[in-house]
Amino acid sequence: MISHAIKVYKNSGLKPAVKTVLNDLGAASSARRQRIFYARSLFSESERENTSISGYRIVKTDGVRLHMDMVCELHKIIEEKNPAVIYTDELRNSELLYKPDFAPDNLEAHNYIGNCIIVREDLFDDTARVLANEPSLWSFNKYICGKCIGDRGVGDGSISCKCADGGIEHVSRALFEDEKYVDEAVDVDNETSHIAHDISRDHQDTGINIDTDIDMADEPLISIIIPNYEHVDDLRRCVESLLYINSYKNIEIIIVENNSKSDEIFAYYDELLKEQPDIVKVVKWEGSFNYSAINNYGVGFAKGELLLLLNNDTKLIETGSLYAMARYAFRENTGAVGACLLYEDKTIQHAGVIVGIGPDRTAVHPSSGVPFIEKGYRGSIHHVQNYSAVTGACLMVKKALYDRLGGLDEELAVAYNDVDFCLRLRTMGLLNVYVPQALLFHYESRSRGYDDKGERHTRFLRESAMFRDRWQHIIDDGDPYYNRCLSKAVPWRV
Repeated sequence: MISHAIKVYKNSGLKPAVKTVLNDLGAASSARRQRIFYARSLFSESERENTSISGYRIVKTDGVRLHMDMVCELHKIIEEKNPAVIYTDELRNSELLYKPDFAPDNLEAHNYIGNCIIVREDLFDDTARVLANEPSLWSFNKYICGKCIGDRGVGDGSISCKCADGGIEHVSRALFEDEKYVDEAVDVDNETSHIAHDISRDHQDTGINIDTDIDMADEPLISIIIPNYEHVDDLRRCVESLLYINSYKNIEIIIVENNSKSDEIFAYYDELLKEQPDIVKVVKWEGSFNYSAINNYGVGFAKGELLLLLNNDTKLIETGSLYAMARYAFRENTGAVGACLLYEDKTIQHAGVIVGIGPDRTAVHPSSGVPFIEKGYRGSIHHVQNYSAVTGACLMVKKALYDRLGGLDEELAVAYNDVDFCLRLRTMGLLNVYVPQALLFHYESRSRGYDDKGERHTRFLRESAMFRDRWQHIIDDGDPYYNRCLSKAVPWRV
């Protein structure tokens, strides 16, 4: 614990280190309670080897023990839904592991399903039988779920099940124990990405491998929409990172000028237009401040196949960030793609959005304030993940999709317009994806504070209520990418 805190202190400073110590103490206490609970809920000897049930097969590795209630729970869900595939939560190396509902990009990144899965007998073929005998079921899980969602496989982003009579079901209860689990993931630990000197002059290990391969013949044009009011230093830093750090060159930058007054900012616009006439465009928004309307106005000037909504107080860290996002955004069945955003002290500002949790049960950034060197719950910080939403501070989407949805909802002028947009994409059957290989600083949000006074607070309350009214069914049912056994007050807590 002490060495962990020292590592965080060296990377991010005193406050995150103190928070880490407190979190570690809480986690240790929780782990002890979990071990005691499961010591009393014995795993049945008679059911450990009973791997066939009602036309289904329980596929597991040698180190897995089945819970005494496994068969009873399976009978219930089979009778109710007749799914093709079932997986459950687990006790992994003495720690309860609570999983999301089926998330194909999570599975492509790491074996979140684990080494026990229940599969309908008719899905077994020669390939499945071979993979079922491997020491890890990661390849088997990807293969069998890929069969279920379509011939293109897990990684194509499809979430519509192609199996007759049911899909992929998740039981939110730990029904097996795996004391021999070895962590597996896409190769992110053996190669350390080169992090720009701004994030660490000591070359700290990030644990992320940047893959900038993009499966397209040509780089599609990305239209980057940046609303701006004054803040010339912020805007300069943002634009220079796009021009000189970014390695994806087929871009246009559309700055939406929003009622600035200073000579300094207009001089900078003139400088940009003179030096980068083929890349930079400045358009003027003359209405009152409405983040949704300003972005929608800017998109009207965009020529790219892909859009990137970007705050002016961001700065690229990884050169391949736009490549990493475009790889996913260009997929047929993907909606919005978000990046990993860091505060200046190298703690997380954004790593996905969860709906229906937090103080007002609306939406939160679950890993906010966690040091970037941490992995997060279930490796959620450093793995590609499906989430219900990503932040509009750095959001990539196909322009055709944006236009089809009518852009951001202008009734939500400031609060939750990005989350609302992402949830509308979800209703179209599309996946929203958090891509940590896209890495940026986000400087403003922490210092800006909350909309907790005067007119700003009144507007925030009004827009929060509007969002909850619109999406109350998701809030009530629970975010599919956040396990219902986890705390709704504090993200990732049991």
